[in-house]
Amino acid sequence: MIRTTSVGSWPPPFGQRPALRPFWHGEVTEDDPGVAAALSAAARIAMDEMLACGLDQITGGEVFAPDFVHTVPPRLDGVEAEVKRDIAKGQAGVARYRISGPVSAPRGTGHARGFRREHAIEPHLDKAALPSAFTIGLSFPGDAALERHMDEFIAIVAAEIREMASAGATEIQIDAPSEAVACAHQTRSVAQLADWLCRPFEQIDDVHTDDPGNPSPVVRTVHFCLGDIARKPSTEVQNLRSLIPLLQACEGHIDRAHLECSYAGQWADRGMLGEVPDSIEIIAGIADVKSPPASVGHYTGLIEALLHVVPENRLLVSSSCGCGRVPHDEAITMMRNLVKSAR
Repeated sequence: MIRTTSVGSWPPPFGQRPALRPFWHGEVTEDDPGVAAALSAAARIAMDEMLACGLDQITGGEVFAPDFVHTVPPRLDGVEAEVKRDIAKGQAGVARYRISGPVSAPRGTGHARGFRREHAIEPHLDKAALPSAFTIGLSFPGDAALERHMDEFIAIVAAEIREMASAGATEIQIDAPSEAVACAHQTRSVAQLADWLCRPFEQIDDVHTDDPGNPSPVVRTVHFCLGDIARKPSTEVQNLRSLIPLLQACEGHIDRAHLECSYAGQWADRGMLGEVPDSIEIIAGIADVKSPPASVGHYTGLIEALLHVVPENRLLVSSSCGCGRVPHDEAITMMRNLVKSAR
């Protein structure tokens, strides 16, 4: 059996969307009783569906953040909106912000709070996820101040990670599409990207759960993909080879790497997974969230090919990215077929 896991997002249940829409649009906060109830109900349904698919490991579904990283900047102090988000326009409708002062997140990014809420209603949930500091920077294109404030963004991510660990998360995943794209285009050095990725994990070794007698060893995971806005990638440069130096630089600082493997160029590079340090497990994202679900036989063939490169004890499989933008029935079929192929 090959272990199966999920990335993060799941299609928000239709029945809860009307109650959640004012929250998603920033009109109310999660402290509103009706929103809090809808968030819990939506997460319960999302997790039940993932469990019913048979996944070995689920997430909370990120029903509080259906627009991925774009939900974070409105929660930050020290930033100002220049262009508001227009979801209907897909990539062309991405919001733009600028940094106006010291950046902080007095209410958090919402990810740790979401995990705490979801873990309370589903003890089986042990994996939490949040965007990387550099990926949060997607909302600040062209802002020369971003790099000067990167330590503040890293501190925000680190605080979320500590809160997730204290709430009982035993695996925490940093989502890093910006790092993957930067590697593909060589716009940032490997050393700089590795520092920004690994530093938020540094302070969790001594974190305990809410039960003082129960230490929480945390599996440190990074998810690399090429973005997914309106089910389209952020770049046409699609390979795995550009990520290998970064993974090697992260040796000893991360435990798992979730790698999108669904594009032809990425799949052609699968042999390079043999160059990933042995201390890092590979989560292969072989179920393509940007295409209709494939058959059990198709996924089985992909897994068999991967086993020629990655030992069974170091291999997990998942979707290529979060399923939050996949049509609901397709997400369920995709993950059910993936689970059947892994077994």
